[in-house]
Amino acid sequence: MISILSSIVGAEHVVPLSKLNSAKRIQIQDALQVPAAAASEPVVVYPRSQTELAAVVTRAHREKWRLLICGHRTKLSWGQLAADIDIVISTQWLNRIIDHAAGDLTVTVEAGVPLAALQNILAAEKQFLALDPAYADHATIGGIIATQDSGVLRHRYGGVRDMVLGVTFVRADGELAKAGGRVVKNVAGYDLMKLFTGSFGTLGIMTQVTLRLYPLPETSQTVIFCGDGTDIRQLTQALIDSTLTPTAVEVLSAQFLAACDDRKPLVDLRKAELALAVRFQGIAEGVTAQCEQISQHASLTPLMLEAEPEADFWQHLQAQLWSDNAVICKVGVLPSNSVSVLQQMERLAQKQNVVLQGQFHAGSGLGIIRLEGEVLPVLVEELRSQCQQSQGFLTVLEAPRPLKEQIEMWGYTGNAFASMRKIKEQFDPQALLNPGRFVKGL
Repeated sequence: MISILSSIVGAEHVVPLSKLNSAKRIQIQDALQVPAAAASEPVVVYPRSQTELAAVVTRAHREKWRLLICGHRTKLSWGQLAADIDIVISTQWLNRIIDHAAGDLTVTVEAGVPLAALQNILAAEKQFLALDPAYADHATIGGIIATQDSGVLRHRYGGVRDMVLGVTFVRADGELAKAGGRVVKNVAGYDLMKLFTGSFGTLGIMTQVTLRLYPLPETSQTVIFCGDGTDIRQLTQALIDSTLTPTAVEVLSAQFLAACDDRKPLVDLRKAELALAVRFQGIAEGVTAQCEQISQHASLTPLMLEAEPEADFWQHLQAQLWSDNAVICKVGVLPSNSVSVLQQMERLAQKQNVVLQGQFHAGSGLGIIRLEGEVLPVLVEELRSQCQQSQGFLTVLEAPRPLKEQIEMWGYTGNAFASMRKIKEQFDPQALLNPGRFVKGL
């Protein structure tokens, strides 16, 4: 296998798993159902072009080699454990910016481009990609799309699916295919862009994507309200029903606020039961007017943040949420129930001596919860049941390997599995792409 792959991408770009540095090796091993034995360990391949990638996949299809696909591995731990992997394909060297059509507010990039690097380039033209995903400093565009990881900006700009205008991908048989285009307006047809978004690399390997951009906001301010469940629920609903246009509306749990350290202005939040963080971005006059309007009509005392403290607040929340040594779950409930469900989940966790920190996007009912302590499968099922009672879901994103082996990570109870299975069979009939990682082992 190594000699075949070396003839395609060069020997220096084919590395046995055991030869990787320890951090990379552990990240990959933790994504596999069975730790690799020396005799059958996967090899890691780094294609430098979509032609090389297509050639690797073509040969893998012929030999029935099973593939684990990643970029910078930031979300390789998400999803179920992969089964019987022969080759790990990294797209991190597919990292070119193909075309930035600033006048059209679009950009075409290769899948391995890091989001942070792209944002720096776009900022020079006063534009940005309206996504705020986990591990934003290292996450690649391909990984963000494959996991549908939008972040708090979803409230104003929509999800990842709303950003993707076109995609080029390598099919499971090694053939290159395209969908969509490089303009915002496009002809109607089968929407492969939306199909690939959130598919965890199980339908094809993205090589290039065209994305919708937005003008960079002139200024940013955040208003934070602290109170009990009733206060926050009423204020949240009033805000959603208003004509205000916030960028983010986040309900934050008491434990999440307590985790904020003693740096000002976060110290003022430590005694709160819940908080509502509302972020406004845009033209300075409009942002100031909206902050004043919501503050005047709210019964709770606002805490106003701007400039460096404001940016620090959101960065701190991201860092706290995605720091190590925790079980992290993506959840979704009816938006009107997000406050009550969050409080109920906190109480369930406390009964088992587990600290639950939660952050809900109030407009969509989607959120992230972080569990610290000895998390048992029974607690995961209780929290999942709580979400399902509110017509929602709970998917475990990150967890220690022993817990992953005892639970169903996705918890999918919808009626679309038969359709998902048919689509998988059509795109990848031999189940070679990220086998076992998606819902119910797809």
